[in-house]
Amino acid sequence: MDRAKTVFPMSSQTSPSSIRVPIQIGSSLSTACLSKAIAGVRAAAFWAAVVLPLAYVPAAYGAMGFGGAWSALALIAVHAACVVIGHEHNAPSSDAPSNDVPSTNA
Repeated sequence: MDRAKTVFPMSSQTSPSSIRVPIQIGSSLSTACLSKAIAGVRAAAFWAAVVLPLAYVPAAYGAMGFGGAWSALALIAVHAACVVIGHEHNAPSSDAPSNDVPSTNA
């Protein structure tokens, strides 16, 4: 009588699917860091695009080191670049509903 031999894996062994290779960990970590860095650059560009128009008035009068037409054009170019880079910035949203806007559901 031949019986099938049942093999139980040792408790110290883990299945290959549960082992995360260090390369995968590093890859997911670098992807997370890259996405955070991109979000930070977008946020900085967004807020710079909001604040930069305040510099147009001094630039128009030649104050604050804006000496010529090239400085004004550089200011406009930097502002345009900030608008393009920061246009996808999303403010962090909370999961809780806001109490500022009254509900229209009746």
